[in-house]
Formats: sequence, structure tokens, C-alpha cells
Amino acid sequence: MNKPTKIPATAYILIGGESKRFGSLKWQTTINGQTILDRIWDACDGIGNRYVIGKKKPDSISYPFIKDELEINAPINGLYTALKNAKTDWILLLSCDLPLIDSNTILELWNVNKTELDAIVPMTGDQAHPLCAFYHTRFFMALESRVEKGEFSLKGFLDSILTKYVEMDDPEKSLFNMNTMDDFNQITSIK
Repeated sequence: MNKPTKIPATAYILIGGESKRFGSLKWQTTINGQTILDRIWDACDGIGNRYVIGKKKPDSISYPFIKDELEINAPINGLYTALKNAKTDWILLLSCDLPLIDSNTILELWNVNKTELDAIVPMTGDQAHPLCAFYHTRFFMALESRVEKGEFSLKGFLDSILTKYVEMDDPEKSLFNMNTMDDFNQITSIK
């Protein structure tokens, strides 16, 4: 039996953020005995290359790690760092806010017609998920220009490029966004 071809992209998993509302580091939290970081790493198994991005590499992480390029606390820092270090045309940016993400959801996003697009962002209802999206590297200079001007809004940036928002049917709640312990308790009741 042939192994399926890997998606020709690079996955970058963001562990940054202070997790103030959550109360502890989300990526270290366990669900069914597995850390959230490990769960997301495994969900990206179909992607060619994978890296973790954060402010400083924790001793407990053995995965390939890239330090944030910018000294700002904003999600655009993860996108900037991923694109600056990308060796593939497309990257997948994933946040540890999405502990239930799965390979089927990633593949569904990848299979969207990407012709002339800069970004593919999933939607559930009226909620966009820019930290679970594919981005093309061609617009890095435009992103760099915005950052140099102090424009750190990821939504504002997405509005300035060719972004396709994809409505996702999410019966498994793979795009459930975890920000608080209440959210975590909901997740443990889902899985």
C-alpha cells in the first residue's frame, strides 16, 4: 500500500502568547494524555515539514523550533516569522488555540482551488480562523512593509491581500477555539 503524498507546504505551530485568560501555557495542557502541541503536531503529519514558533524554545520541546523574528506580542508575529523562514510556496499557520484540529480539516483547506490566492482561511459561522490558515509566501514583502509601519492587525492584512474565506462544516469541532479553562472543559466533554 502506497503512503499518501505529503502536502507540499510547511506547517508552523505557534506556542507564543501569554495565555492570560487560560491561566497556563496552552501547548502544555493535556487532552487524553497527549499535550496540545503533540496533538497539533500529529494532525500535521500529512504536511512536508513542521516547525514550532515561539519567543524562546522551552527545554521540553524536541521539535524543530524557530524563535519569533519580531519583539511584538501579536499574532502577525507568527505569520511574519513563518513566511520569513519558509522554504515552500505555501505555509500552514496553526495556533495552540485549536487543540482539536485534525488532518481532515487541514486537507479540506488545502484542496481549495488556490489559483491566484494569497491566503485560505476557514470560517465557522461568522468566525474566521486566520491562525489555522494556508498562506502563500509571495506576499511577504507586503507584510514586511505593514509591520515596518507598525500595522499589526492580522485581519487588516488579510483584507489587503487575496484571501478566500472557506465556510467549513465542523461537526467534530476541529476548529473549536480554546482561550479559557471553560473552553478547555467544553473540549474535554467533546473528545
